[in-house]
Amino acid sequence: MQSLRNPLVTLAAGMFIVGGMHYAAPIVNLILLSFLLAMSVTPFMEWAIRKGARPGLAITVTILAVIFGGLLLSALLGVSIARMIEQLPAYQPRLVEVRNSLEAFLAGTGIDAARLFSGLKMQPERIMELASKVLSAGLGMVSLSLVIILIVVFILIEAAAHLRKLQQEGEAKGAMSRYFLFGKDVRKYLGIVSLIGLIVGVCNTILLLVLGVDFPILWGVLSFLLNFVPSFGFIISLAPPALLALLQFGWSKALIVVIGFFLINSFTDNVIKPRFMQKGLEVSFLLIVLSLVIWTWALGPMGAILGVPLTMVLSRMYREYAEAEQNRINQ
Repeated sequence: MQSLRNPLVTLAAGMFIVGGMHYAAPIVNLILLSFLLAMSVTPFMEWAIRKGARPGLAITVTILAVIFGGLLLSALLGVSIARMIEQLPAYQPRLVEVRNSLEAFLAGTGIDAARLFSGLKMQPERIMELASKVLSAGLGMVSLSLVIILIVVFILIEAAAHLRKLQQEGEAKGAMSRYFLFGKDVRKYLGIVSLIGLIVGVCNTILLLVLGVDFPILWGVLSFLLNFVPSFGFIISLAPPALLALLQFGWSKALIVVIGFFLINSFTDNVIKPRFMQKGLEVSFLLIVLSLVIWTWALGPMGAILGVPLTMVLSRMYREYAEAEQNRINQ
């Protein structure tokens, strides 16, 4: 009976915590996103130290890169989002033209497109209103970037102190050592995903710049962030620039954007990713789906980005706890 009670109590506690996170999502998202970014850059700081760089220098360079890179990126994103909000009304006539052309094409195949679009609530006005709300929410998140950068810097300072203690105590001693070993796989996974996301984001930005699609930096950053959402993130990151290319230039360039994004994503997934991703760091499709459903409900849209890393942390915590309990029973 006791063996059954413990998992039930753990499940009930977990549901209570997730429910609490749902109601405190704005604050929780801010903190968790800061930890995600800090854990993403920590492996590069550790790599520099292992290669012989002085710890103080590696830490200082990492922190300065976070500060200046974060401020520059926030400024670029803020300007891009503000400009796009201003230009949304200019895209609406072209969106009406695209809808009319689709209606004419579908009508030729015998489909009542007007009723279909009405049922799906795909009126241009509603689409523009939704886009404006999403962009305004993104602008609000960018306005909090200074707070996020400060939290990331303090986390890196604490991580550096922990790393020095780990080197002094040795890997077998102290709670701090167990903390660092606990997060090792998660930090390695986040570091690899961040590197691949950076490559994808830069390549997508260059492609959009060459094609002349508006706001290429915004879509490149979106590609980087959604790279943390395996399988589904690519599709979500593709939709806005492809739609914008359709509104600006027509179907031909929209198709080029789709093909270009697909080729870049396929290259990184099949060529670059296997070189870095070790066995055991891959995430199962079932875990991805469950993470998206649960964490998106709990944290809103940000939960889609944070979901897989959070699930990996909880999974590792459970394994650590199960191993400790098994060792205690065997003694």
